[in-house]
Amino acid sequence: LPSVAHPVILSLGGQLGFIAVRCGHSRRRERYRRGGLTAASPVVQRGWESCQWSPRQSRLLVSVPGSRFKGALPVRGERGGKAAPLPKEAWRRRGYGPVLYLQSHCDVPSDRDRYVRELMKYIQVDSYGKCLHNRELPSERLRDTSTATTEDAEFMTFIARYKFHLALENAICDDYMTEKLWRPMHLGAVPVYRGSPAVRDWMPNNLSIILIDDFDSPQELAKYLDFLDKNGEEYLKYLEYKNVGGIKNQFLLESLEKREWGVNDMTLPNYLNGFECFICDKENTRVKEEQEHKKSRGKIPAPRPHIAQFKHMGCPMPTPGFGSVEDLSEGDSWKEMWLQDYWQSLDQGEALTAMIHRNESHQGRFWDYMHEIFLKRTRQH
Repeated sequence: LPSVAHPVILSLGGQLGFIAVRCGHSRRRERYRRGGLTAASPVVQRGWESCQWSPRQSRLLVSVPGSRFKGALPVRGERGGKAAPLPKEAWRRRGYGPVLYLQSHCDVPSDRDRYVRELMKYIQVDSYGKCLHNRELPSERLRDTSTATTEDAEFMTFIARYKFHLALENAICDDYMTEKLWRPMHLGAVPVYRGSPAVRDWMPNNLSIILIDDFDSPQELAKYLDFLDKNGEEYLKYLEYKNVGGIKNQFLLESLEKREWGVNDMTLPNYLNGFECFICDKENTRVKEEQEHKKSRGKIPAPRPHIAQFKHMGCPMPTPGFGSVEDLSEGDSWKEMWLQDYWQSLDQGEALTAMIHRNESHQGRFWDYMHEIFLKRTRQH
């Protein structure tokens, strides 16, 4: 990617190559520049561990721990031919499925388990988490949830062997995309995704991920996954974005060039620090404009309030992961929990809005407003 010294990620298998320098951390930017790190050429280093997290490391488009495959696959073109998914095929011959599901947070608004349960009827899905669990991870250490939620090298190497990773977000919201999407892309697997409706805008090209909602049913999705599983050339098309020049999405490229935060670049803030600085800068500007407005006795207009768009924090009403609400029984746990929770959240938002408009901060007033809203809705029904 432009102007960023990214690691080389080998297609298939998750083997990473790193910039040819030892891992280190310094807050002195002039020292970093003198070291020539931003100009360093990426080379493949077999079997190295990646650098640990630092305050300047982003979690979006960031390197993950190095793979420990004994025979790393070449980058396409490195040896004059196309890479073949050999490690993954060998993995399949040992009885493992083509699809990975790894979730331990089961009862969520997106109701993802209901969909995956139906998908399991038509294709082998290996589930290692607490949700729909049907297979054990190879060691007790990897079964520890705290290990599975990190970028542990052994764990990453294990899951990188799967061709497809089910990546269903907790909730379906425009601005909500998580490691469930990015992690398989880093590892050389294909995400099978359900989540943000805006996800297409941020993908490297049109064949980067498989969108669940493009298929009429779990059965149709299973047929397509089975087709890709048995046709290596078709499967590899979903990894072509990892080749040099493989990123075709101009919106993504322009966004990466213009962003103020960096990835593995200690001369730039990571996206968390960058967002904090953005908020501080906006607030300082607003305070300064308010002071100028007061000093001018009204000659200079007051600053306009900044109001977040609904999509920044708002999510649509949850729907079942498979089927319709009408098909669910009255005692369905998801139906009883999340639909009620959604409407309660809207009430809370309305109560907080009323407090903000009236410049109130006492917690008791919040519950007063909640009671009024409840009574109003009861009268309407």
